Amino acid sequence: MKQFTRALDKDGRCFNYLYRAFPRLTSEKVKAGIFDGPPIRKLIKDTEFQNSMNTPECATWKSFVQVVNNFLGNTKAANHARLISTMIEAFQKLGCLMSI
Repeated sequence: MKQFTRALDKDGRCFNYLYRAFPRLTSEKVKAGIFDGPPIRKLIKDTEFQNSMNTPECATWKSFVQVVNNFLGNTKAANHARLISTMIEAFQKLGCLMSI
């Protein structure tokens, strides 16, 4: 989540939506991408957040959600390696420096 937030356009709709969705978080925490479990789960369920994204941001977010739902937690999907590599590729297209 931290990498995703840092890669967002600071003047874009998606980044501004984070300010509106979490008014109690300081602007420094939003800019740094410091979110814990409940806010991340809230964003995963929020369709308006996804609608505020442009195409590369949306593709990256969807791959992140796939990893959260199918890899993190008690059960791991059989295709978890593909999910993770897809997420890393999407984050790199967004401009993040990520590796395993």
